[in-house]
Amino acid sequence: MTAPGSDHAHPTAPEQAGDAAAAAADRAAGQAPRAAPATPAPARVSIPDGPALTSDELQTRLLTLVAGLSTAVQTEGPQVAQALGTPLAADPRNPDRLIAEGELGQGGRYHVVVGSVYPDVPGRRVEVRFIPPGWRGDPRDPERAPTACGLAFQPLSDALVELGYSRTRGPTHQRERWSFRKDFPRNAIAFYIKANLYRAQDGTAEGRACVLSVQIDADSADLSHG
Repeated sequence: MTAPGSDHAHPTAPEQAGDAAAAAADRAAGQAPRAAPATPAPARVSIPDGPALTSDELQTRLLTLVAGLSTAVQTEGPQVAQALGTPLAADPRNPDRLIAEGELGQGGRYHVVVGSVYPDVPGRRVEVRFIPPGWRGDPRDPERAPTACGLAFQPLSDALVELGYSRTRGPTHQRERWSFRKDFPRNAIAFYIKANLYRAQDGTAEGRACVLSVQIDADSADLSHG
């Protein structure tokens, strides 16, 4: 892994595929995908290196971030960087976004993106993408499903429920995803977490449920006050 602050080459095919998969996950959730850049991306961009982590270590850091959520400020870049223990820097192609990446397990990668959603939405959107080794494109397509699992879904799901989040499966006619919600009425805010999944080939007919990306958003428009 290169030293922090060093330049990275133009994103590789797996990384580009990871972005495409995340955009597809956004579309599956009924959200508009980000528009493709009108001009080619720079040949070289500077992306800070996060620490090399195992899946369990990254899950622990992600849960630390989630456990600390109660106000919109906790989704801002400095707070996210502190909770995840990774530096964040402005995306050269979109200065409004903060990004980082690092090694995940044996040959995988993780990407962190902190960006804006809509002007009237509190806080920032936090997204963590898990790119498993052996990437061949969107892993939710059965013909491209890897054997490796960047992050197992069930332990993360159970941990979020233990933190007080409700759990709902997404529509069965869409790509597999689960939604989690927790209200903070005193702060007039609610947090929503979406986990987009794929199925790793593990020798079973169903496959192992793995996390492609986790997206955290806040909203103050629809609170349950009991």
